[in-house]
Amino acid sequence: MVVPDVAAELWADQTVRCVLVPHGQEVEVELRNADGSAFLRKRAPTRQAALNQAEYLRLLLRAADRTAPNGGLKPFALVIEDDRDHGDALSDALRIAGMRALACRSALAAVELARELSPDLVVVDHRLPDVNGAEVCQRLRADRVTAATPIIAVTASPDDLRAEGCLADAVLTKPCPLDTLIAAARLFVRHLASPPDARS
Repeated sequence: MVVPDVAAELWADQTVRCVLVPHGQEVEVELRNADGSAFLRKRAPTRQAALNQAEYLRLLLRAADRTAPNGGLKPFALVIEDDRDHGDALSDALRIAGMRALACRSALAAVELARELSPDLVVVDHRLPDVNGAEVCQRLRADRVTAATPIIAVTASPDDLRAEGCLADAVLTKPCPLDTLIAAARLFVRHLASPPDARS
């Protein structure tokens, strides 16, 4: 895919702007100060990878505001994904990160489960058979029991999801490497254990 040779701003907060800058087939993610000067640059091989990198950087900047809950059980994640294999892969990745995880293929059933089980994190796909990921997020945000639950949406069409009023805390773009999902989960559930050493 050829990316137009035009910089595009993805997000901004009070002091930092995130901009995608095409470089041929690759894309560079830049964090810029209020005066427009870049203070961090990360190159990605594709636009999807750059979008995930930009989302991760946005979460990193916000992570300082989050506090870890007090001990007890391992944190619990609810994964809403209608594709069984993909749901299992996401759940397994979160278990490796030190979470308990439950995959649910029905969005409406998952919203009820979230109310009953109070997960520490919800991971939701966009295209679901009953209602879409944006509506799942809206329903969770509208319920006082789940309103503050962190939500990570994973989709092949992030612009569509945002246009539909998605209220997720993070939107990761498919294909999303599992280590990117784990890194994002750690930003919301900060007391997760480090992953096991691959050499052991």
